[in-house]
Amino acid sequence: MIVIEETIGNPAVLAGAEHDVLVMGWEARRQTRQRATTLHGRELALALPTGTVLGDGEVVHIGQGFYVSIEAEREDVLVVPLNDAATAAAVAYELGNRHLPVSLREGFLATPYDRLVEAVLAKSGVTYGRGKEKFEPLRTLHHHG
Repeated sequence: MIVIEETIGNPAVLAGAEHDVLVMGWEARRQTRQRATTLHGRELALALPTGTVLGDGEVVHIGQGFYVSIEAEREDVLVVPLNDAATAAAVAYELGNRHLPVSLREGFLATPYDRLVEAVLAKSGVTYGRGKEKFEPLRTLHHHG
C-alpha cells in the first residue's frame, strides 16, 4: 500500500512514466484520511494534512516508473444559467441558506443534485438543467467559528 502524506501538484515532466488515476468525487477529494484504489489496482492510503483539497489533475504520488494523479469524477449536478443578476442572487441565496456547495463557471452555477433543491428550483420557475460533470466547488470564503 502506498501512503500519501503530501501532494506534488502538477509537475511538468513525467514523460515516459505510466499514468495511473484515482477517480474521486468532490466530497472524497476533501477527506484527508482514507483508503482508495487506483484504476490500475494500486492501493493508496491518504494521510494528508487537515484542510487539504485534492484538485482535478493533481499528482499525488511519483513511484518507480509510474505516477498517480487525481481525476474529478463526473457527478450528477443541477445547473442554473445565470441570465440576470436577480435570478443569480435568488438562487445563490437559496443554496447558501442551505449551506450547499456551488461551483461557478462563465454564465452558470452548479450544485450537486438534490431532489429537494430541484423541487425548489422548479417551484420558483428558475430555468435549470440536470447533468453529469466534474464538480469543483468554490473554496469557502466564510468559516463558522
